[in-house]
Parts: sequence; structure tokens; C-alpha cells
Amino acid sequence: MTCDIAFVSTASAKAIVLGRNKTVVGSYCSMNGRCAYGSCNMGCELIMEAKNHLNGSSIGPNVKLLEGELSAGIGEYKMGKDVLLKAMGLGSCVGVVLYDQSTRMAGIAHVLLPGASSDGKTKHAETAITTMLEDMVSNGARRRHICAKFAGGAQIFKHMSLDILKIGDRNIKSVEETLAKEKIKILATDVGGDMGRNVLFNTIDGSLIVKYSNGELLWM
Repeated sequence: MTCDIAFVSTASAKAIVLGRNKTVVGSYCSMNGRCAYGSCNMGCELIMEAKNHLNGSSIGPNVKLLEGELSAGIGEYKMGKDVLLKAMGLGSCVGVVLYDQSTRMAGIAHVLLPGASSDGKTKHAETAITTMLEDMVSNGARRRHICAKFAGGAQIFKHMSLDILKIGDRNIKSVEETLAKEKIKILATDVGGDMGRNVLFNTIDGSLIVKYSNGELLWM
């Protein structure tokens, strides 16, 4: 069963809406926390506009359909254009997005460990970022236009104080160092803390959605 994904953008808010069989099954709204409903409600204008578009009853100028979603598992990266990219269940791991706005080609890496890999596998930050960068360029991205956003690197087990166990901090530092080495501009980050995260990247407008383990959302 396929899932349609609609992106709604108005002057006041944005939303990613997931629909199946003409029914809204999930949504991520930039008004979360400021909405009078407290969370996305089926009566919300954004949700209604997306729903009407998904079921074919209305073609609104504020709605664009994404072509699907790709999820990077631990130590993997995914890339595409006009899709929703995801890295789910980030604890000490870091979700790194590289994005070329001129072509809308983007990639997301689910980084597990700092440094470079001796076997070429993409679970390490440096190897993941450089491999994904090369793959994006070979598929049409323009290197000079590529920028980055990333989130994660939490210290889930707060009672562990040994530096060797602070893998989240080490992952963050390794990601930052690799991006600096590759001369890739960092546009936004959300790192550290003690909460897990899911991250979703919308390749249509370049927005990164961070959903924390407590249910709160951050758009950046």
C-alpha cells in the first residue's frame, strides 16, 4: 500500500502530510506548539488543503507532492530528488543532510561512529559524508552549491561520564571536522542533549524536521 506525501507551504506555516487511501495518516506542522489546537488537527487549513489535494478534489497552489520517502538505516545513507529523506531513532548517532538547492538533490547519512572507516563502510562520519558527497555529485548535484544540516549526537545515558563513552559528542565533532575539510557550509544544527530524535528532510524546500522522543518538533 503506497503512501502519498504532500508538502504545504503558506505565508504563515508549513506542513508535511502523509496520506493513504485518501485519508491523512500523519503530519508534521511548523505551527506545532503554537497552534490553538495544540497539535495538528483535521480541521486545520493546512491539513485540509493537503487532504483535498491528496484525494483529488482540489489542486491548490500551496501544495506540492513528493515522489516518495527514503529512510537511511544505521550506517547507511540515502539520496534523491523531490523525496522525503529520513533517519529515524537517532540517539548518539547523527543524521547528516547534504543538499544542493539548485538541483534539489539531497542525501541523508545515519552516522554511527566518528572518524573514517578502514573498510569503506559508511557507518563512520568521515566515510559516510565523503562517499555520499561523491555519489551526489556523480548524480547531478553541483558541489559548490552543496550545504549541510545535521541533528543528533545525544548523550542518552547521562550517568556515563567517561570520554570514551561520550560517543554523541565525538560524532558531532567528527561531522563538523569533515564538513569543514570538504568546505561545505553548515546551515543549521540541533545536537547534543539527552533526548532521542527522528529527522526528516524535505528536498522541495530544504527544511529539516526534528522530532524529539518527547513528541516536540523543531523545523530548521
